Amino acid sequence: MLLSMKGLVLRETQAGDKGRFIDILTEELGVVTFFVRGAKKITGKSTAATQLFSYADFCIEQRRDRYYYQSAKPIRIFYQLRENLLNLSLASYFAELIRMTVTKGRQDNSSLRLVLNTFFYLTEGKRDPSILKPLFELRFASEMGFMPDVLMCRGCMDHLPEKLVFSAQEGCFWCEDCYNKMNKSEDMIVYHMKLSGLEMIRHITLVDMERLFNFRAGDETINIVSRFSEDFICRHMAVKPRSLEFYHNVKASMCR
Repeated sequence: MLLSMKGLVLRETQAGDKGRFIDILTEELGVVTFFVRGAKKITGKSTAATQLFSYADFCIEQRRDRYYYQSAKPIRIFYQLRENLLNLSLASYFAELIRMTVTKGRQDNSSLRLVLNTFFYLTEGKRDPSILKPLFELRFASEMGFMPDVLMCRGCMDHLPEKLVFSAQEGCFWCEDCYNKMNKSEDMIVYHMKLSGLEMIRHITLVDMERLFNFRAGDETINIVSRFSEDFICRHMAVKPRSLEFYHNVKASMCR
């Protein structure tokens, strides 16, 4: 049976001299892995369409529970991501996070739309990578059913505290006064932030996709939200992609 679907290439894996396996994120079937025969001999548009970070219209043959590449027409090739090491490391992290959490057979266009838009802004340089990281992490987690509680203080129900404390482990926040009165466990890791941090988290998790990338924030706010989002997604989605460490190493080397 032949299947036609649009998908984004998340990973290429060589399979000897005969071909390679390609992981793509699709709207219809989640993450699908298929085999490309004679991949080294494929030329022209098909070569571009099956490369890492290519978004294409694929024709795939299904035989029982296995898929085989037939042809593809490229729609958007995010080749520029490879030309900047920081962007490459961040895109690789997003791709690995998707592969580790989006199951085969999941019908959902939100993850595909999110990563395509994020790659666009990353490629075009229209948003700083430091903003795109927590934006993708928190929105992706929310779309996957792991949204943090961003409505009000867990203690007094204040929804606009000037200073607050967010727990990635609990997935909620307290105003500073309520937090100071709590009996805290010794292993509880929290993130102290101002209202601007909460507003950034609310924007990322609650607004519609059309307005998702339309915000600005200061460096201090971005930094604390990024630390929180990373901790939150690793805890609640029970993953820690290896490419995340690579991203941090690249970023640290650029700051020296």
